[in-house]
Amino acid sequence: MKRTLAGVAATTLAVGGMLVATAAPASAHTPRVSDSCTSLEVKLTQYQGADVVVTIDGAIAADESFGDSWRRTFELDGSKAHEWSVQVDAHDGDRYDWPRTPEEEKDAKGTTTPCVPTTPEQPEGTDVQVGIYLYPKLDKDKPAAWENSGKQQLLGTTPLTVPEDELTNDQHWYTELPETDALDDIDLCTGWGIQQDLVRGGVDDYTMPETITYPDGSSMDGHLVDWQHQELSDFGIELPSTEDCATPTVPEVPEPQVVVPQAPAALEICGADASDVILPADTGDVTYLTTEQGVLAVPTEGRTFGDDLAGYTRTEGGDVIFPIEQLVPSEEDCALVPGDIGAVCVGDTPYLDYGVSLPEGVEVDNDTPLTITFLHPEGGENYVAADQPLEGELLWPGASDTAPKQWPGWEQQDDGSYVETDGNYAWTRDDVEVLFEVNPEYSQIVSYPEANTECANPIGAGGADVEVVADDTDVPPAEAEGADELPQTGATVGVFAGIAALLIVGGGVLFWLRRRIQH
Repeated sequence: MKRTLAGVAATTLAVGGMLVATAAPASAHTPRVSDSCTSLEVKLTQYQGADVVVTIDGAIAADESFGDSWRRTFELDGSKAHEWSVQVDAHDGDRYDWPRTPEEEKDAKGTTTPCVPTTPEQPEGTDVQVGIYLYPKLDKDKPAAWENSGKQQLLGTTPLTVPEDELTNDQHWYTELPETDALDDIDLCTGWGIQQDLVRGGVDDYTMPETITYPDGSSMDGHLVDWQHQELSDFGIELPSTEDCATPTVPEVPEPQVVVPQAPAALEICGADASDVILPADTGDVTYLTTEQGVLAVPTEGRTFGDDLAGYTRTEGGDVIFPIEQLVPSEEDCALVPGDIGAVCVGDTPYLDYGVSLPEGVEVDNDTPLTITFLHPEGGENYVAADQPLEGELLWPGASDTAPKQWPGWEQQDDGSYVETDGNYAWTRDDVEVLFEVNPEYSQIVSYPEANTECANPIGAGGADVEVVADDTDVPPAEAEGADELPQTGATVGVFAGIAALLIVGGGVLFWLRRRIQH
């Protein structure tokens, strides 16, 4: 009996050992999901067969079965966010499905963050747009031109930033047609043209019209700067040959009627520009558009311009324009109107006494709009006095009306005496040109007051050799300072000296007569 029990036990242990030895190892299912602004990566490893479903933005991106592993990367649009989720159904039991817990739910779904766009550095300049239009020609055998233009259709626009001095060069035009299917539905045999327009203002400032109709046209609301017409062949479009195109019967076209455009009214306000121009009324013969260059006159269908252009000029491209320079006031008409301007002395101090007035139509927003500039004759540093009234007195450069007194071209020494110098605005003493500016401007040569004992030089100083004039040595500074406004030349000292001499002689005669009477 004991042997039997021992045998059973041994057999049981042997069988158990075999079962342990042949059992499959425990499965370590590993799901990994990672996302970025441009991709979603799903990696599933160490499975014994499973089904996976990947959903992106509510749509199933993958629904597949796999064996021990599965890996897939999904490309995403980085400009926006995307919602995603991953669901795994394991073949070896529900306990290996993913996700099963709230914590696993957090890893099995999510929302991507859009990539941060990089804003390119914008060059300095003027914001403009170039628009390109396709149109059927009115006469297929004539070149592309505004007068030969049917209804124009916008193909595309390009915003640019262009330096102001490069607005009218040829670097900004389209050299290739933008992507369009407009050519698929047209008959190239009938003749087609291209117009490009350059307008001032970015896309936030101005919206280019979708269509333009000749002859009504569009002045782009005054934004139009430059334009050009081209053939489709200029953009590499292969046109059908004459043999490929049926020759239609050409109706007899009467000779165009010669008409004369009407000149626009001139502007009388200084500072006016093209936006202020009042266009002549459109007629059945001519339509008018405003451009930065002036007023563009366009003959209607069946009309043409002859030699009489009524002040308009014909450009090399054939356009007829009334130049803006002939419509706005000239610089001479808008110059400051001068009044009395000259140098005066008030006491012993030199001043510029001036008066100017604004031309008609010019307005200012304060009482001191004038800038006065003494122009250095040899290109040195000018003397500028800004924020001045339109009339008044301005202390002469280098002068001082308070102690210590100063005069241009003189320098006070430590002992109180003065010596002549090339500094302290000495150049203003010799017929200096003075410029007056308030946007319009005016300039005039002004002579410094002639030096005398009461003004223009230090008291007692004469010419360049700084000699003391004998007749003037007794004039006290206080008396000179109290003098009224003086003319530019001459002095009154000689008159007073003559009167004093007469008084001395008269006193001597009276004294002699009294002594004779006493004796």
